[in-house]
Amino acid sequence: MAARRDEEEDVAVTTQRSWLPLALVGGLVVLAGVIALLLTGGLGGSTVAVVTPTATPGAEEGGVAHGGLNPDGPPVGAVSVAEARALFDAGTAIFIDVRAGNAFTLGHIPGALTITSHDLYAQMDQAAAGTVFIAYGDAERPDAGMRGAQIFMELGYPPMVALDGGFEAWVAAGHPVERESERAEER
Repeated sequence: MAARRDEEEDVAVTTQRSWLPLALVGGLVVLAGVIALLLTGGLGGSTVAVVTPTATPGAEEGGVAHGGLNPDGPPVGAVSVAEARALFDAGTAIFIDVRAGNAFTLGHIPGALTITSHDLYAQMDQAAAGTVFIAYGDAERPDAGMRGAQIFMELGYPPMVALDGGFEAWVAAGHPVERESERAEER
């Protein structure tokens, strides 16, 4: 009888341990989805006032547009493409692509992470002191980089800045672009 009880306890402990990694991965997937919804204005759009250094479509028509910065949130700075390139060359920047859809797969700053990267949060947590986190969006949503940076900071991640002009400014300056197929070949 005692042997059967010990066997049942072993099964219960093994079962409890096996669901923990799944729960952690599931939690990260849910968090990435929430961030994506906030960045893309999902669920019918946001009612957050837009306070950005660049014009946001719809802002002049009442001051509200989806994806705008939270005026009560942490301030977000911006870096120029030249500053971002210097940090890239020095290896002291982690770029976070907050663009919607399959934009990341089609092309991104080399080494960039996307908000759906399974290791995004681990890399942010393990980054060396002095690392600059740079979020970037695209021309379709010019404030996405700033809003992405602000959301991460509101969630307790290290200070982050936005790439002024987003991905298009990086490309226009002639800086390197990586495609997901190229990254897969390197692995």
